[in-house]
Amino acid sequence: APKKKTDDVVEIDLHIQELIENAAGPSNADILEIQMVKVESEMRAAIQSGVKRIVFIHGVGQGVLKQEVTKLLKTKFPKYYFQDASFREYGYGATMVILRRG
Repeated sequence: APKKKTDDVVEIDLHIQELIENAAGPSNADILEIQMVKVESEMRAAIQSGVKRIVFIHGVGQGVLKQEVTKLLKTKFPKYYFQDASFREYGYGATMVILRRG
């Protein structure tokens, strides 16, 4: 799915088939690592470019990815507030980070 590029919201789909060519290759641990690197780099890019909000779409699954996203945000980006993204817009499994008020 293409990223919506506005000043307001950037959407990042963390489903592994969106991030790498061959999703059959890497182990779960490798996949998680790739996803975490993506989260961190997208966060930094969004902060630098002055985006208001960033949404990470992680899906439901076992909730491992969501937990890891949450942990990374708390550790590396503690000053930003985040919440579950709108169920209506994304269905289950998305986390929205508020980067800028107003």
